Amino acid sequence: MGSQNLDIGIVGAGIGGVMAAIAIAHAGGKVTILEAASQLGEIGAGIQMTPNVARLLIRYGVDKVIGPNLVRFTEVNLRRKDGTPVGYTKVQRIEKTLGFPWWLVHRHHLHNGLVEVARQQGVKILIDSRVASLEQCDDAKVSVTTEKEKHFTFDLLIGADGVQSIVRRTLFPDVKPRPPTGNCAYRAIVPYDEVAADPLTRELVEDQHGNRRSTMEVWMAPTGYIISYPISDGKDFNMVLSHFRDPKVGQVQEVDVQEVRDEYGGYDPRIRRVVEMIPPGTSRWPLLVTGPLDSWSSKERNVVLMGDAAHSMTNHMAQGAATSMEDGAFLARCLTQVLAGRLAITDAVSIYERGRMPKSAYKQQVSYLNGWLWHLPDGAAQDARDQSMACELRGEVPIRSANLYGDPSTVLECYGYDAEMHADEEIGTWLNGGNPVRDNATTVTTAEAQKIANWLLPSAEQFEVRPKL
Repeated sequence: MGSQNLDIGIVGAGIGGVMAAIAIAHAGGKVTILEAASQLGEIGAGIQMTPNVARLLIRYGVDKVIGPNLVRFTEVNLRRKDGTPVGYTKVQRIEKTLGFPWWLVHRHHLHNGLVEVARQQGVKILIDSRVASLEQCDDAKVSVTTEKEKHFTFDLLIGADGVQSIVRRTLFPDVKPRPPTGNCAYRAIVPYDEVAADPLTRELVEDQHGNRRSTMEVWMAPTGYIISYPISDGKDFNMVLSHFRDPKVGQVQEVDVQEVRDEYGGYDPRIRRVVEMIPPGTSRWPLLVTGPLDSWSSKERNVVLMGDAAHSMTNHMAQGAATSMEDGAFLARCLTQVLAGRLAITDAVSIYERGRMPKSAYKQQVSYLNGWLWHLPDGAAQDARDQSMACELRGEVPIRSANLYGDPSTVLECYGYDAEMHADEEIGTWLNGGNPVRDNATTVTTAEAQKIANWLLPSAEQFEVRPKL
């Protein structure tokens, strides 16, 4: 096939779209991002960069740009509504096992870091470029027209334009993102110094010696949970405040801050006091789910979706943006083989869908179920949940736990995932006629060798899969 050039268009300059642009440009593709907004930026507050995507920030040097605004923390404490501890995760144990940090960051700092690295890689980001239409060309390319009647032609168009995606609406007009329940969330930030200055709340952010504590705290209740953690170099106390509304919430709503303060009566007095510190200007955010879809691409396989445009999910495992970033890294790995002349674009898109669609569907399910567990009703259900993680308070690590932020199998499947390694495995399977690459003598596949043995070994000592030639 021979090496070739690729002109890639990405609709949407959000976290996932810019991550995809970085990875594709790093592989040698020419990337143009069309962003609808008149200026770049991320709306919202804190976000978790769990180890599965911390590895991507490190690989592409984004962590160096963000610097100390990527905050480390020591533990996750799960509590009942009144503050009683019921579950515990030592974050260092997860980081050591997986080999990558678990960071907390403001969306603004993350997005700025991604944009800076994208521009260093030569990515062209065009603001005020809302896409109005896209059309197939006779030469297998895609033509895009913006609302300001500017025209672009690409070898591949990637729809990374979020829940209200124009690319998805063009491909699949009947797909409507929906809130699965009445669950929604407030987001809020309070200065850490303000929390530390109050005698009641000080112990949430300082130990008995006055040293700064960096922890993640979760207060669970049937009517809604509160999760808190530090961001912005430890200067801000970030909160996501879950609650329920009827009718279901389908779009962002501005709310009076007094509504937020009234929502959490009867909770731990410490977090109640912090909620009272929330300044005016709070919004209620919907939790919309898209799909699972039967396809993410056009029939020509030259337009493809990623991120929230393909698979928006609830926020309860902190995997919405992370899954978008994984999509971008996986797709870029496939396009590397197109640039090298080993695959056609249609092949790359098929491999991407085959690998990523089941993974994103899993993330949607585990995210919903974690929220469901955090909202269990008082009584037998709550007691069973809390009992499953009780040993964590004694420093033990259970084989299974309702604390999915520490449950071994969930941590490995969700936070231990390597999107680029997965892409390489799927590419190998595709090039092997649809059969996983196996060792000729033992029948061990590359995927199982990595999962069972190679993860712990230095490269020179790893099990080598030698396929039949």
